[in-house]
Amino acid sequence: MATDLHGLRKSIDAIASDQASDAALEHKRRLGIAWLGGTLACVLTITSIVLVTVSLPASPTSAAPGRIGVVMPEAPDGTVQVHASFSGAVDSGAQFELIASVFPAGDSVVDRTSVGIFFCGPIRNGLELTQANTSDIPTPVPVEPGALEADSRLGPRSECDFVTVSSYNWQVILYGNSDHALAMTAGEKVLYALPGVTTTFRDEIVNGALMHPLPQDSTVQVAMSQVPSDLTVSAAAPQIPAAGDLAWTYTDVVRVNAPDDYRLSGVLGDRESSSQALLFTAGALVGLAGAALLWALEGIVEIALSRRRKRAAT
Repeated sequence: MATDLHGLRKSIDAIASDQASDAALEHKRRLGIAWLGGTLACVLTITSIVLVTVSLPASPTSAAPGRIGVVMPEAPDGTVQVHASFSGAVDSGAQFELIASVFPAGDSVVDRTSVGIFFCGPIRNGLELTQANTSDIPTPVPVEPGALEADSRLGPRSECDFVTVSSYNWQVILYGNSDHALAMTAGEKVLYALPGVTTTFRDEIVNGALMHPLPQDSTVQVAMSQVPSDLTVSAAAPQIPAAGDLAWTYTDVVRVNAPDDYRLSGVLGDRESSSQALLFTAGALVGLAGAALLWALEGIVEIALSRRRKRAAT
């Protein structure tokens, strides 16, 4: 009889031990679920926030790009047309073409053209010039201190470089490259800041030589070329006169102040598609994070209920 009772007690103890072991394993399983679900929820949420930040950046900003001033060593008998075309390429320094064309009065013929050019502000950083139809490489030099320290068109002369170029026809054509970037991007958004192009108010001694403003009724045109094919323009300052034509024209720039700079903002379609894909991925990750969080909460609730049942049993 005693032997039977002893065996029964062992069986009961074994069953209790197995139940305790199973309960411990179940508790560990629930803890693992809660820990794994919480970790996944945190990781997926942080990843989605990063993706949203990348896909929805703040609008790009740009400092003043500087100014370009065109003057004449000899005042021509006629008018001058200045055309400045800036490349719309992104992720690179400034690239531009500057053309000064002399249109004489009457039937006179222009057999030589000389032009002085100021490059002021950031546009002069790392500036390299080449002249069309010649092997000459114009080299701008800093403007020496003189009677005129600054004006409202070109700013302080201490921030300007100057070069004189000539050709044996009615045009001077320059190609330039600068380290200063004209395009700033943030995600799919792009902001262009082009230098203003103008002339001086009056005659001025520049590095020992007399320079004259452009003649009255002269014209300045600033344009953009080689713009990305996926660019959609959203705003421009000054406003673009003609839809689809990225150019601004100002006449009689001696008496009329041309803009200090030209700004154009827009959206790059290819990058916008990438941003939308990132947003879609971020949304999917948020959904997964929510599911992981529910999984973690389920494990936490099971642990709480198990502990309450244990307290009730004791």
